[in-house]
Order: sequence, then structure tokens, then C-alpha cells
Amino acid sequence: MSLLGLLTKLQPSLSPGLGLLNPNLGSLFPCTDILVRNASKKAGASTRNRCKNTPGKRRGIKVFDGQRVPHGKLLVKQLRLQVLPGWNTKLLNTCNITALTHGRVMLTTEKIDPKLEAYAALPARLGEVMPQHLLNENIYRVHVHVVPDEQHQYFKLVDQV
Repeated sequence: MSLLGLLTKLQPSLSPGLGLLNPNLGSLFPCTDILVRNASKKAGASTRNRCKNTPGKRRGIKVFDGQRVPHGKLLVKQLRLQVLPGWNTKLLNTCNITALTHGRVMLTTEKIDPKLEAYAALPARLGEVMPQHLLNENIYRVHVHVVPDEQHQYFKLVDQV
């Protein structure tokens, strides 16, 4: 049954050609077609990049070579391990490096040797053996050290150890 037929059944006094009673207007108006309104425009994506001026993350080396630092000072803020910790420094869970003692900072570039045991602990999907080109390369990384201001005075001779 059509909507027009249903309305004429509910309001038998009105004929289908005459119209329906509009309670807001209080008058009769002709209604022969029922119109459905559709959206005139489709929803689209934004055409502008609204994140232009986001603030920086402020990562990197926070101290200079030879600078004095207190205990607990943040030396390096990094997302992944790029700068390695050295003497009297601690690598945090977030890959940040802090000082363990008061002292002077020393930045060095050192050659590192890949450990084959650590490579074997990686997931099997990465491969079974270390690639040959990694074994032939010299790999250098920056290390951060803190040389303590006050040296301990507990020295032992080699013969006494």
C-alpha cells in the first residue's frame, strides 16, 4: 500500500486530490507528491594540512663536550637508540640517557663490534645468520661518558687483587 493510500484511509474525509490538513498552518494545501530531500553535497576530506606549525619534540644531545653536569641530568633525549651510553651513564626505558654522577661530559665516537650472540636472539623472521656486509663494515657510534669530578681514593695494586 502506498503512503498516499494509507493517509486517505486514516483521514477518510479528505480525498487524495484535495490535500492534507497541516496542523501548523491550520489550512489545507494540496499534496499529491511526497518529496524526499537529499544532501546537496557529499562530505569530503579536508584539502588543507592543518598541522603545519606543530611544536618540535626537542630531542637530541642536551649537553656539550666538557660541560659539568649534576647527578641525574638528562644528557640525551632520543626516540630510538642512536647515541649509546658510556661510563657513569644510564640508559632509561625510553632510550634517554642520564648521568649517574657529578662530573664532566665526554662525547666520543667509538667503533663497535656486533655481537653474534645478540643477533641470534632476534626473531627467526629476520634471518638466521648476520649478513656478511655487516661483518665487513666498520660501525661507529657516538657514546656519552661522564668523568666524575671527585676520583675515589681506593686504589689497589695489581698484586693485591
